[in-house]
Amino acid sequence: MSSSGVMLTPSRLLCAERGKTLPHYDLLGVERADRERLKQVNAQLGTFSLQAASCMAQLFNSADCELTYQEFIAVSSPEHDDGLIWVEARSPLDTQRVVYFSLSPSVIYCLAVLFFGGSLRNQGDTVSHSKGLTDTEQRLVLRLCQYQVDIWSSCLGLGDLEWQLTLITRDALPVSRLWMAAATLTVGSFSHGWQLWLVPPTESTGSAAGCTLQDGALEQALTHIPARLRVVMGQLSMTLADLECLKVGDVLSLDLPEVVPALIGNRPCFSGRIAEHKGSLVYQVATVVEE
Repeated sequence: MSSSGVMLTPSRLLCAERGKTLPHYDLLGVERADRERLKQVNAQLGTFSLQAASCMAQLFNSADCELTYQEFIAVSSPEHDDGLIWVEARSPLDTQRVVYFSLSPSVIYCLAVLFFGGSLRNQGDTVSHSKGLTDTEQRLVLRLCQYQVDIWSSCLGLGDLEWQLTLITRDALPVSRLWMAAATLTVGSFSHGWQLWLVPPTESTGSAAGCTLQDGALEQALTHIPARLRVVMGQLSMTLADLECLKVGDVLSLDLPEVVPALIGNRPCFSGRIAEHKGSLVYQVATVVEE
């Protein structure tokens, strides 16, 4: 309400800055499909964590070893090299499935101490890794990831995919979005964490294949978009004075033409005639307006 008492109608125009914050519409249903796939993947995490925890207990000589995984979430690839150690797992039997692990050097050091039967005095026990991982630490990391990826394949019902694991750099990660789950391994009173990353298996890796899929999906989606067809049976021209004099019950004479246009928006699509069918008026298409 303005100071003069006149109700102000909100503008239908949004400024560009506010427009940038508006969520985009998932026209092709890609995001909805991704959320459903992500939900199905997360349903396997409980079984996976239990089986992997049993394996970790044997690996690190601890009977009270607990491994928990948070649910996978869709994230962008990490943009910065934060000093993490990256492991890539690929299968020659299923090239679309790629798994990554990321661990900090301090976590690897702590796990190596536990693996050799040692004990940690402080949660922050660490060592400088300026010269990189030792051969023993590399083997331990690869074994740790190998156990998990094998168990993960089993939980998904994929069987033995003969995973091949290698140490990589951050730059080797794909630029597309990934699914990430954070793991926490509790041994005694200490906790250690790492991340498991998945490349969604349905994602196309080739640019040409991706464009073809996108075009086909868009064409299929467009066929289901509703359109409002408007049949113009007649139009009148009147002065504002005539309009002002109209009252309830007045009758306006309409001249129904032989050919009546049908429009979507302001674009004519058909021309036809008005007919009667079973007591109702119907529109019979006579011609189709082509581009």
